[in-house]
Amino acid sequence: MTGKRLLAIACAAGAAWTVSARLVRADPMPPEDPVKAAKSTAQWREHLAAEEHERKLFYDRERLKDHRAVLKLLVAARGRYDRARTKAAVLAAQKKLPATDAEIRRRITQIDHGGTNSNLLGDYDAYLKALGDSYPAARIAALGGDRGPLDALAAELDKRTKHIKDWLAEAAASRNEARNEARNEAKDD
Repeated sequence: MTGKRLLAIACAAGAAWTVSARLVRADPMPPEDPVKAAKSTAQWREHLAAEEHERKLFYDRERLKDHRAVLKLLVAARGRYDRARTKAAVLAAQKKLPATDAEIRRRITQIDHGGTNSNLLGDYDAYLKALGDSYPAARIAALGGDRGPLDALAAELDKRTKHIKDWLAEAAASRNEARNEARNEAKDD
């Protein structure tokens, strides 16, 4: 081929490329629909929340025995306050709490040394804080005739106890679900 002919072919190709470049967007993605984007983002967040729930459930499922021991210690410490019939008895129960508190915290650390995996850490912390400070004071006030603070704290601790028990029941049930799924998969093979 001659140089002129090559030059003509190159110019024609360049012109065609320029025309096609004008027709193609610089951004290869189509414009985003804000409503669909918000819906997609919400679905993704729901998915992540479900995954996190499942992760924590699995984590606590493997430590059910330890969680049940912590709950038993918490309920027993509260029971000592509730059985106290005098201010001196409440103060005596409060004096014994640091040893129980240390044992509970040791067990909690054994359950989740990093403090980020168990779903029950917040409940345990709030329970211990109440038993250390406000619950004995409310119990003493109740012995003096003012039941309001004790009733409020008792309701709060009852709510936390229920949450702990419900979570542990869900974790135990998920263990049974996992076993059933494994059995079904083994049957399918």
